[in-house]
Amino acid sequence: MKKNILFVWIIIFLVSISSAFGQEKKEKNIVLSELIQEVLKNNPEVKAAYGEWQAALERVIHVKSFPDPMFSYSHFGRSIETRLGPQRNKFSLSQKIPFFGKLSLKGKIAERRAFVLEEHYSQVRADVILKVKEAYFSLYWIEKVIQISQEEKEVLKRLARISQKKYETGLANQQDILKVQLEISKVEEKILNLSQGRRALMSRLNALLYRPPEAEIGDIGDLEIQPITENLEALYQMAKERRPELRKVRRLVERNEESLKLAKKNYYPDFTVMFDYIDIGGGSTDHPRDGRNAWMGSVSISIPLWRKKLHAAKAEAMLHLEASKDVYSNIQNETFSMINELYHEAKTAEEQVRLYKYSLLPQAEQSFKASEVGYLAGKVDFLNLLDSERMVLTIRTGYHKALADYSKSLSRLERIVGRDLVKHRESKTEPILGQ
Repeated sequence: MKKNILFVWIIIFLVSISSAFGQEKKEKNIVLSELIQEVLKNNPEVKAAYGEWQAALERVIHVKSFPDPMFSYSHFGRSIETRLGPQRNKFSLSQKIPFFGKLSLKGKIAERRAFVLEEHYSQVRADVILKVKEAYFSLYWIEKVIQISQEEKEVLKRLARISQKKYETGLANQQDILKVQLEISKVEEKILNLSQGRRALMSRLNALLYRPPEAEIGDIGDLEIQPITENLEALYQMAKERRPELRKVRRLVERNEESLKLAKKNYYPDFTVMFDYIDIGGGSTDHPRDGRNAWMGSVSISIPLWRKKLHAAKAEAMLHLEASKDVYSNIQNETFSMINELYHEAKTAEEQVRLYKYSLLPQAEQSFKASEVGYLAGKVDFLNLLDSERMVLTIRTGYHKALADYSKSLSRLERIVGRDLVKHRESKTEPILGQ
């Protein structure tokens, strides 16, 4: 009985260890959405752009507030004698008041500048996310090629064993064995070069994630085609509404419009309100107000006399406004052109993936199997067998390259239109900072 209980506990222990190892292996897989969350949280460039935006928000209150009041003190070295006594000290307090509407316009200009920096922050975020995606999909392709090359190496070793047996029985020559050994050496060299490329990509991705360059990333799972369901007109409209570059310039146009309004307001004067308090010493009269201190209030007004300067400031604001509108038109044209190019590029890559998966790859594998059977039967020479094996390798590599290219084109298209275009990526790149 005790032996049976001990046996059951051993089984449970082994199952738990197996489950733990399986979970550990599963956790090693890279999840793209988690990488994006990490880069938005840790990347210094993103954090710097966020800080600039927040600083600009703080400036809004500063610029639309009244200037600090001025206090001044004057001491009469030689007192001025008045009817009530000599003037000894003078205290003055003044407050400058800009013409009505100027401060609110300055606040709006600062607010629009903060909006510009907010869109710049969104632009930096989108650029960093795109870099992560491109590195991720490049890493996927390299890992698949390494895996295919390792499988090819095993196939070549099997062919080498077949050739060796056929050579020993006199059905093949030694040249076949040498050729397959040479192919194995080429594959090993290829794997070494690919491994170096993978390390370089990992280092680039770690830099974006603000990790040490040698930190291990993990394995990448399989990719799947997620077709683009929106048409070109819908993508154009998305970009107009959501692309950070276009939103940024629209905010710049709004800021320049407010700057033009302020330039026109500068034709109106500003005011200064003053209050003076004068300390008067005791006099030598019997007047009941003898030695009583005096005070007075006054108002001054600026005179916008130098009209040439004001005209130049107004013309400058108008030119900035027109220039920003032209920049917006130019960016919009470039945006539509890039959307058109990336849309058709992604559609072409999508068709290539389907062609590889459902046509070329099955045909190549069938051809290789037929060549292998023919070689065993002595009906196909070894060179034709190697050509069939290379064709399978080339097509499998091309299939994963097309998958990676499609994913990159889709990511670039998403970057241009300013939003995710496939369901499985939605709500995966929400802002981290300040939200």
